[in-house]
Amino acid sequence: MLHRQLRSALEEIFGEEYISDALENAELAQVVIYESPDQFKKTVLGFQRLNYRDEQQDYASGLKRDFGIALICSLLDQGTRDLVAELGLTYL
Repeated sequence: MLHRQLRSALEEIFGEEYISDALENAELAQVVIYESPDQFKKTVLGFQRLNYRDEQQDYASGLKRDFGIALICSLLDQGTRDLVAELGLTYL
């Protein structure tokens, strides 16, 4: 149930098509996380600090596509979540 709620919230922020596309590109997300863990960390922390939907939408619209995909997959894709845990990226 929590996963569905999270996906619904992310769809409101990023758009349904963007979420679907991101999840189809989980391998790209994993490469981005593996090759740029510091920038990925900044992306995640920047998103986490926002409290309001309009702030989150503004932030999402300004993200580089690869990091947006990585952010979404780190929250919704099990393989990407496993990689995040494996790399010790515990700030999620």
